[in-house]
Amino acid sequence: MQGYAEEFDVIVVGSGISGGLSAAAYLQKSGCSVAVIERDKSGAPFSSFYERSPGVRFDVAPVNFSVMSPAIADLDLAKHGYRFSRSEVLYSTLDGAGRSVTFYANPNRMKEELERYSPADASTFRDLLVGLDGICREVLSLAFFTPTPDKARAIELTAGVVGMSPSDLEGMDAPTLVERLFESDVVRIATTALPAINLFGDLTVPGQGALAWLWTFLMRTCNLPHDGPSLAQAVEKAFLAHGGTLHKATTALHLIRGEDGRCSGVEVEHNGVRRVLRARHGVISDLGADLTSELLQDELRPQWKSAGRTVFTADIVLDCPLAWASEGFRRSPRVYLLWDSWPDCVRWLRAAAEDREEVFLGHIELTQFSTLYGCGPDGSAALRVRFGTGPFLDSNWEARRAVYEQAVRKRVRALDADVVIRSVELTTPQDYWRWNPAARFGNPVGGDFVEGQWLGQRLPYRTDIPGLYLSNSVWPTSLSWMAPGCNAAKVVAQDIGITLPAWWSATPLPPFPT
Repeated sequence: MQGYAEEFDVIVVGSGISGGLSAAAYLQKSGCSVAVIERDKSGAPFSSFYERSPGVRFDVAPVNFSVMSPAIADLDLAKHGYRFSRSEVLYSTLDGAGRSVTFYANPNRMKEELERYSPADASTFRDLLVGLDGICREVLSLAFFTPTPDKARAIELTAGVVGMSPSDLEGMDAPTLVERLFESDVVRIATTALPAINLFGDLTVPGQGALAWLWTFLMRTCNLPHDGPSLAQAVEKAFLAHGGTLHKATTALHLIRGEDGRCSGVEVEHNGVRRVLRARHGVISDLGADLTSELLQDELRPQWKSAGRTVFTADIVLDCPLAWASEGFRRSPRVYLLWDSWPDCVRWLRAAAEDREEVFLGHIELTQFSTLYGCGPDGSAALRVRFGTGPFLDSNWEARRAVYEQAVRKRVRALDADVVIRSVELTTPQDYWRWNPAARFGNPVGGDFVEGQWLGQRLPYRTDIPGLYLSNSVWPTSLSWMAPGCNAAKVVAQDIGITLPAWWSATPLPPFPT
């Protein structure tokens, strides 16, 4: 470990793109000396590309929300080669009765798509999208890109879009809201496909559920070119360009506290050699509440609990892209295979809260990488299957491989009887966990997922332990929009006494060259 400096202003443990690396880049650019400790030899593990066959490209985290983030402008990622494009086609859904919907970025085009099922619902959803777009930047600023959310104002703005009082909205779960908004079961099912991933909370919980459903439609996605850097690579370049120190293939062993109880350093190991790095002002952990507590040898907050939600995926190489009848489906980066009926959808949502294995097969996301990166030289196409985010259940995931592989093959053949499946590679929750221990029980978005997730219920960026900060297990959930990193950096800067420089000022959805 030659070349290590003994002391830094701030030490960041974990280079996850959502929190650790982005927080480090902000603080380093603002004049701090920052060291990032990363266990993986290649950096942020959930923001990278790989191939399963020559020229057949997969992406670990194919849904990219960075277009929403002030960080892309604040950190000047364009200067470091970061580029993206916005797609007209967002995703498509196919329910168990064979009814299809393609979701478009343009609200009027979206209205046309839904009119074949219900003209009234089509107008309602178009108006909802327009209304949410009008408050998007403000709600994101109030509830997401801030370490001190203004929940009341964010809810007030959101309630106004759906013509409800804030108190009524706070007492409503997602199924009740959806039934109030739409008359068609097709529209109800299709519009619940994305919120069902539970990015923001449990859809079955009053208040939390209705807002989580609505706020999902504040999200904006973008696509990266096949020849450009990943988001993590661009942020890493920005961090290093300002003099940051990045130690890869280095394991954090313990968080060190002084006699005054303050977190003042990290014991690390690299190539079998142990060393202590000192932090003058603080340590940011991007490892999640559980793993941070282990390194601290103390519970951060004993009464706070998190739920182990897991992901089971399959990478498939096909001889060609799936032969969809609809152009919208052929252009969709993602396709969601959904429930047979609206009552089935509601039952599934409640089963997800009850930790039943049927959750995995009831909601399936297909990522068509060929629409993003093209096919291999022989026409082969990459397809990712993500089973519904479900419970950890037990440790017997290896025994489930055959069942899930059979389910994958059956689903693909039902969609396209002529396509040839060249290979299937399954990744279990334990595979994910071995790859990145901070992904609690194998959840790629990092740590806990449902219980304790809601606004105001998660752990704070500034912990009860002086000098220790969190950028995971905090609100909002960890995603490629880098909100936890932006917020954690603001808290640390405030405690250090840094006046935010002029460049640290972009709003959500900032202008960015594409």
